[in-house]
Amino acid sequence: MNLENRRIKVLMVKTALDGHWRGVNVVTTGMRNAGMEVVYGGELNPYQIVEATIQEDVDVLGLNIGGRYHQIRIVMDQLKVRSAQDILVIAGGTVPREDIPLLKEMGIAEVFPPGSSLDSIVNFVKENVRPRDYLTNR
Repeated sequence: MNLENRRIKVLMVKTALDGHWRGVNVVTTGMRNAGMEVVYGGELNPYQIVEATIQEDVDVLGLNIGGRYHQIRIVMDQLKVRSAQDILVIAGGTVPREDIPLLKEMGIAEVFPPGSSLDSIVNFVKENVRPRDYLTNR
């Protein structure tokens, strides 16, 4: 199965209840408007995020980061433990620009700080998502 025969499927979640919902809602809507199938998970802990990512069989995990990088490290480690490291992981939120290299070292493919355009997020996903082997990875 390849991406040409189906829509890109995205799980959008918040890693903390920081009170900022607008950005994740706008990005979720933008991805849907771009033709992606988007599941909105709300606020989940790292283990719930990984479980939902696998259960929903998504191509992309979108994390709205609320400043808890320890949770991001757990998510990335658990994706590896669960053999799901092939999922494209992107992040956004109130992330200081100087923290972006740290997040990328953890395995985040791209970080979209405040002010990032919807087009840049959608284009990054479309250009970087990879077809997965659904029989061997799940």
